[in-house]
Amino acid sequence: MPSTRTPAKRVLAVIRLSNETDETTSPDRQRALIANWAEANGHVLVGEAEDLDISGGMRPFERPSLGEWLKTPDRYDVLACWKLDRLTRRSSHFAEMLSWCQQRRKTIVSVTEGFDISTSMGKMFAQIIAAFAEGELDVITERVVASHEKLRRDGRYAGAPTSFGYVAANLPTGGKTLVQDVEYADILRQIFKDVTEGVSTHEIARRFNEQDLMTWGDRRDTLRGKPPTERQHWTADVIQQIVKNPAAAGYKTQRTKTEDGRYLRAHIIVTDDDGNPVMGTEEPIVTALEWQAAVKSLSSRASKGERMARTESMLQGVLKCGGCNHNVYQHRSRHTVGGEVKIYAYYACQSKRKERTCDAPVRLPVGQAEEDAVSTLLTLLGDREITRVERDPGEDYSAQLAEARSILDTLEDDFLTGKYKGDEAVRRYHRMHAKQSEKVDRLAALPHRPATTRQVGTGETYAERWARLTRLERRDFLMSQGIGFRVHAPGTVHRRSLLGASELNTEPLILAEIPEALFADSPRGDGSVRFELPSGARMGDG
Repeated sequence: MPSTRTPAKRVLAVIRLSNETDETTSPDRQRALIANWAEANGHVLVGEAEDLDISGGMRPFERPSLGEWLKTPDRYDVLACWKLDRLTRRSSHFAEMLSWCQQRRKTIVSVTEGFDISTSMGKMFAQIIAAFAEGELDVITERVVASHEKLRRDGRYAGAPTSFGYVAANLPTGGKTLVQDVEYADILRQIFKDVTEGVSTHEIARRFNEQDLMTWGDRRDTLRGKPPTERQHWTADVIQQIVKNPAAAGYKTQRTKTEDGRYLRAHIIVTDDDGNPVMGTEEPIVTALEWQAAVKSLSSRASKGERMARTESMLQGVLKCGGCNHNVYQHRSRHTVGGEVKIYAYYACQSKRKERTCDAPVRLPVGQAEEDAVSTLLTLLGDREITRVERDPGEDYSAQLAEARSILDTLEDDFLTGKYKGDEAVRRYHRMHAKQSEKVDRLAALPHRPATTRQVGTGETYAERWARLTRLERRDFLMSQGIGFRVHAPGTVHRRSLLGASELNTEPLILAEIPEALFADSPRGDGSVRFELPSGARMGDG
């Protein structure tokens, strides 16, 4: 007698969860129900497409696990899920999946709702369920958005990934707030100090990578008990995003989306009903003024097109070509000499390659260039003490005043463009306007005492500091002091001989240049030493 049993099919278990704390739809429960259904029907479970912390509104083809399985449809015959909403909560996405399956002779099965799309009745039932699932998703989304909006306006933690240096803590009254992560709060303060003082974000990232310091993303995972399997690396872009985020100064922020649903990188400060910024913590790691100063420092570098090179070259960005006044770059070439491969490193003018004009392009070995530059520098500065700047911040409320005025301007612009419609909205506008105007008047009346600086000796000479710095730290140190070098090709610079005659240089000549501000009699407030040399003189002149 011929068998009536349905031929065994290969089943792919589709598992999804938007919140791992939901026990009623846990991955284990979904997995067990699908496995039982496959076994009861004589099918074979060939794999699992498990996507955790993934919204039902995400397109199935874009989900991390399921998306990869959909690229290889020849590996299975059936997509089985606990309920249809585990596959998708969007009817448009379901219609797309339905068409995809029909073209490839695949079947979708919901093991608890009792249908599969291989029958016309099952197909119709599935489309009805998909429509209901989409309506449920819209309700859930509205409820979550409203809840998070209220938490943001109340200044409480709404559950998003915490910003650098902050962790969630329970409030005595219920709910959560943000407090400082002691170790990473200190790291954030150092980042802001370095950026404000002009240290490049590339150098900060390089230093953190050398120290094998965890990124904040890896740190968050570790605190959650999920150490990363593969550590992330620090980059200049990561440092810049940390600095630009207002949350560093304790502000409550939110991210906006584009019309197609993508999140923008910029963070917007949340304001309350009176138009004032909402604080996300009572203990900001950096002050508003410190945040603004660091952001201003980054912006000023970007406006000048400055970008620290990634090379390990000590004189990159410090050494210029005397023929064209552009930076010289380190160049390496490989040659075989007597059967042995040797690498030669040079500082060379790149004008020809960059299609620029240079009257006397230079090229000299890296070792010679750095030895000449260091020798000249330490001869003049080696025994001199480095000073640092002590700053008295004074009393300055200009930043808070500017912020309050900006909020007032925004309120007035919104009112004029018709944002406040109806009697209640107009009353709300006038209330916010009155409070913000009062704040502006109060800040404007506060006393103003300008910030001052003074020079204090560090007890360390230039030679001592130089000896303990790495190559890239030496480059940053030279740039922070405003000291540069210029290399001149042979036969381009007149120098006095021992007999007093003027003669041209026969070898590449490196001269160290000092900014005119360094010759001022009074300290200029940046920690530089002063020299008794004629204004505009160049170190190394004969």
